[in-house]
Amino acid sequence: MAKMKFLLSERIDRAREGRSQTWIVEQMQEKGIKMNDVQFSRKKKGRDTKFTKEELEFLSELLNTDLIN
Repeated sequence: MAKMKFLLSERIDRAREGRSQTWIVEQMQEKGIKMNDVQFSRKKKGRDTKFTKEELEFLSELLNTDLIN
């Protein structure tokens, strides 16, 4: 059976486990990553710019999932 490939936004939403986007952004800001809710939403949807490798690594760790591959 073929493996399904989910969009980054879907993978983030699945890994959130009830945590709000605002909480995720606050955790990123505490880590020193400059981002607000609007920027996060646009990056998650693939608009404007994409997440940097550093941002994806932190999100992967925070959400306990692999968002890089």
